[in-house]
Amino acid sequence: MSAVSDGAVVDGPVVDGPVVDVRDAFCLHALADGAVVALRGISLTIAPGERVVVHGPNGSGKTTLLRLLAGEQVIAAGRAVVAGREVGVGSRGGDAAAAAWRAQRLGWVDQHAARTLRPELDVLDNVALQLRLAGTGASAARAAAREALDDVGAGHLGARDVVSLSGGEAQRVAVAAALAHRPVLVLADEPSGELDLASADLVYDALSSAVRAAGAALVLVSHDRRAARIGDRVVRIRDGRLSETWHPGGEELLVVDDRGWLRLPEAVRPASHTVRAERSGDGVALSPAGAVATGGAAAPGGDAPTLAATPGAPVASLKAVTKAYGERVVLSGLDLDVPAAALTVVRGRSGAGKSTLLRVLVGLERPDAGRVELGGMDLGALDRAGLARARREHAAVVGQDVHLAETSDPMRNLEVARAVRGLPADPEGDLARLDALDLLPLRNRPVRLLSGGERQRVAVARALGVGARLVVLDEPSAQLDEASAERLARVLVVAARAGAGVLVASHDPVLVAAADQVVDLEGGSTSPS
Repeated sequence: MSAVSDGAVVDGPVVDGPVVDVRDAFCLHALADGAVVALRGISLTIAPGERVVVHGPNGSGKTTLLRLLAGEQVIAAGRAVVAGREVGVGSRGGDAAAAAWRAQRLGWVDQHAARTLRPELDVLDNVALQLRLAGTGASAARAAAREALDDVGAGHLGARDVVSLSGGEAQRVAVAAALAHRPVLVLADEPSGELDLASADLVYDALSSAVRAAGAALVLVSHDRRAARIGDRVVRIRDGRLSETWHPGGEELLVVDDRGWLRLPEAVRPASHTVRAERSGDGVALSPAGAVATGGAAAPGGDAPTLAATPGAPVASLKAVTKAYGERVVLSGLDLDVPAAALTVVRGRSGAGKSTLLRVLVGLERPDAGRVELGGMDLGALDRAGLARARREHAAVVGQDVHLAETSDPMRNLEVARAVRGLPADPEGDLARLDALDLLPLRNRPVRLLSGGERQRVAVARALGVGARLVVLDEPSAQLDEASAERLARVLVVAARAGAGVLVASHDPVLVAAADQVVDLEGGSTSPS
């Protein structure tokens, strides 16, 4: 392992033993009346250079595990040693020591590249930034940055402004920035969540080649099953425990933890809720210990609505809209009507202009040419205050980066959203919306303790609860597992059938399949689903 110093490459820290050694770890999130157990005795060992992909449903503990590995989560019981340091023990060793350890030994790749890339710096200086902050000279830091960019196939982007990058390009640059200092361990949180399939594959390949070049271990959290192809091992977390493990392309094996806990998959779980365990040759046989009930409960959320789509008049429109950033034209003469009582999905590769289209449509950005109408008003004739008033009266927006009241619970977030628009309280409706998105058990839990996918669903419920004629959502399933994405699709179809014009930017095939019309930006076409 090597690290870059002021003018030379010198030997860096060497980890003796596993890079990750988590043993029987319990992690709690405090509540006013108790605590939520996020990790329930999880154990995980990762060897130097090993690449591990972590799957799991929303709320299963994936984010808490990443926070633990990054030294940001306190352990209530158990022990965790990561990259040569015991973590989870509060402030032992001091904040400065912890920060130095993270800067030297860890690399972090976020789902949102904008969180780690500085817009005032060009690509090369962004990648060199962590080394410069650690005291490395400019020349040596930039040399290491160029090498890191080459490792991810982005060497040609060095002189670009980060704001000019497509989503896939920005994420590859973020990977280079996370690895330029040659860390021991790289933590990646849904790095392809907002990318189309082709861009996601480029990021996976870039991440794989970069960690191999750096000799680093990798922990990649993702809902995307295709991420497994770059792993040496895949594990699944459920309910705060390791439940399954397998090698890519191999058989999924159940994990029995140190206490003997075993989680049976839904497909083989007996309805009696009790089983008999007996040794059978070299194995163990499990059989139902009670009468098996006939018939099963309905699937969560029920079947998708089958009401016929009857799109209404447009609630928002783009007419010959053009938008460019510098010399890069994102939208060119685009025409689009968003009809009431219909679900419209905008798809296209990362950087095709999906997010820009949404922002222009609700007046968060102005087009360079063309006309934008919202609720029958020409947005070009409105000043900033007028645009804000038009959004409040006609639209509800959920962006990629969800903003909620962190210290309040989901119910309070929904109540406040109605109150600020002058709408009366609707507790029964709020409960129904949370229930439809499988959030009812979390209705009184502080938002700060929710997973990314849970927060995303709360934001959707909030948007649907204000009675807007236009509901705009940017990649609303980016942090959702497959079951939650299917539930979201059903909820959006119901909202459309109730009269709203629902516009979604997404590459998720679940949402595309549910759409009444699909807008393909790359083809410049609009087609019925």
